[in-house]
Amino acid sequence: MSASHYVEVARAFQARGDAPAWLQAFREEGLSRFQARGLPTSKDEEWKYTPVATLSSHPFQPVSNVSAGDDVAQAVARLALPGPRLVFVDGRFVPALSVLSGLPRGVVLKPLSQALREDGVLLQETLGQFSRPSAHAFTSLNAALLEEGALLTLAPRALSEVPVQLLFLARGGDGPVLASPRIVVVAGEGSEATLVETYAGLGTGATFTNAVTEVSLGDNASLRHFKLQTEGDSALHLGGLYSRQGRDSRFQSHAFSFGGLLARNEVHAAFAGEGGECVLNGLFVGRGTQHLDNRTDLDHAVPHCSSRELYKGVLDDRARGTFHGKIRVREDAQKTDASQQSRNLLLSEGAQVDARPQLEIFADDVKCAHGTAVGRLDDNALFYLRSRGIPKVDAERMLTQAFASELVRAVPEGPVRARVEALLAEKLPGTAEVMG
Repeated sequence: MSASHYVEVARAFQARGDAPAWLQAFREEGLSRFQARGLPTSKDEEWKYTPVATLSSHPFQPVSNVSAGDDVAQAVARLALPGPRLVFVDGRFVPALSVLSGLPRGVVLKPLSQALREDGVLLQETLGQFSRPSAHAFTSLNAALLEEGALLTLAPRALSEVPVQLLFLARGGDGPVLASPRIVVVAGEGSEATLVETYAGLGTGATFTNAVTEVSLGDNASLRHFKLQTEGDSALHLGGLYSRQGRDSRFQSHAFSFGGLLARNEVHAAFAGEGGECVLNGLFVGRGTQHLDNRTDLDHAVPHCSSRELYKGVLDDRARGTFHGKIRVREDAQKTDASQQSRNLLLSEGAQVDARPQLEIFADDVKCAHGTAVGRLDDNALFYLRSRGIPKVDAERMLTQAFASELVRAVPEGPVRARVEALLAEKLPGTAEVMG
């Protein structure tokens, strides 16, 4: 499909005229930006290694309603974490399977459709503030179709010890389905929370998830953000995470990308106050003909901030992955401490990876480093394990687990780590034994 298809979809959506003036203006601006940019092509440097033709392979359409049958209930029972959650199917909120009890004082979670009616002032001040400046065509399309998602707000010094989960299930319907969730997180001064975005597939229908998450961290606020992406073999997934950190704030992003025919995860993080800390971790595991893209853009705009970035890829069969990361240290950002690493493991001759860590440094009193490595399983280690009677496939699995375990151990012990371990076990070669 050409860009004109999505323009028609967005125009039909906006023609309903059921939105307040500010929201309608926001949607129209998104559509205008989308039309101006058009769909990316392989000639665009930012999309050079993404098979963009796949993104226009079907006439994807949003759905107006969904039915939550036994397949949805079973998936929720399997994927839900203890604690509060919102459940969505093909981009539509399912209240019957959502849980809003157990939220501590000062923590508010609601579907975006409700927040658009009740929190217009807050959303006018927040929506698009971080994503708009660097928006590409699909971020703009998300704005043009803005309707559903989630709003999580934390009052100053509010503490949420139990993870908050957003569970997005892609099922597909009579035709190819487009979902455009927007997640907005506003964390007040000194607050702390953990947010888990889970994207999973149901059935074999063609689905396209185009998600945008915007995070605003107040001074001394802390957020752990986990993204678990395990959609089906026919699924397309684009996700953009945009964060802005206040003074002495702490932000962690842990992205685990295991599913989809094509999945592209972007993280755009910026420091707006001194003393901030940022951790960007990612693990992508592909097989078959999967294509898994990962892009990060970390902006050190102020002094005395630190960042640590580690992405690992494991690719088998004819899968392809990319990691393109950029750390920008601006002229006034003295005393910056930044590190970026990309490490990749190829399990077959047909697997490919393209890794490009970058540093742009305009300050002189900084400590910055980056590096990349691409390799295969160590023959000596493999021989050692096989010489002790361990079958080849199990030996390969053990070594691959060891390679990935650094990022799994970065997740605190508890239900989130257990879920990551289970999802990873399903992707590794050999038996389905869960990591110990």
